[in-house]
Parts: sequence; C-alpha cells; structure tokens
Amino acid sequence: MTKTNVPTEDVVFEIDKDGMRIIETKTRMMSMDDNTQVVCDICSKPLGKIKDMKHVLSPESITIAVRNGYRPEKMMKASKDMLIEMGEEKYNEIIEKVFEGWKSMVDQSETPWALCDDCFKNIQQFLKKPGDKRH
Repeated sequence: MTKTNVPTEDVVFEIDKDGMRIIETKTRMMSMDDNTQVVCDICSKPLGKIKDMKHVLSPESITIAVRNGYRPEKMMKASKDMLIEMGEEKYNEIIEKVFEGWKSMVDQSETPWALCDDCFKNIQQFLKKPGDKRH
C-alpha cells in the first residue's frame, strides 16, 4: 500500500436566505493511501478509491470554467429541492445567492478537484477555447 500526502481543503460555510457565506477555509496536507475513498468535489458522488480516480483538475481550471459560464447544475438542483421541501417561497433568489457564494469559494480554492465522469464531461465544454472543435 502506498501512502501519499495530498493537499486538502476544509471549507466551513453557512447557507441561509441571504445565500452562502464562507466562514472558514483551511488548507492542509493529508496523508492518504491508495484505498482512501473519495467523492466528486462538485456533486459528492462516490468515486471509489483514490488510486482509481480518473479526473483531477487544478483549482485554476475550475475557476476558468466557472468564469466561462459553468454552473454546477446537480448541486443547484439539490439546493433548490431542499429549499422547496423546507417551504421556502423565494427559492430562486436564494439559489442565485448560493451560486454566487459557491463562485467565491471556487475563486479561493487552492487544492485540486476530484471529479466524477459526468462533472468532468460537463466542465470540459467550459474549458475549450473559442473555435476549438475537439471533444
């Protein structure tokens, strides 16, 4: 078994009717072995063991994708569903504030992002340069 030190980020945030606020961010090195279980940093889908991860993007790539119009639709839908279930009537306004808070978190991120196949595929279209015909 191989142990690896990887950069990780702990972000503590609060969501309320005013949107999402980052309360604290800590970057640290964490010791992981090949069998450590990981989840997608966008949709939280389980990815299996760290040694089997297929897609890892730099924080700069995620920032570029967001600036080019990427929205984490699965995350936004889950947040909307939660607000509706709670009886919130102005859920669309709150969702936009949550998205703005999420964008702020993306801009502050300093660690690589692990992505599932779906999130990786969705983000790729926002990383292409204009006129790039590659798939």
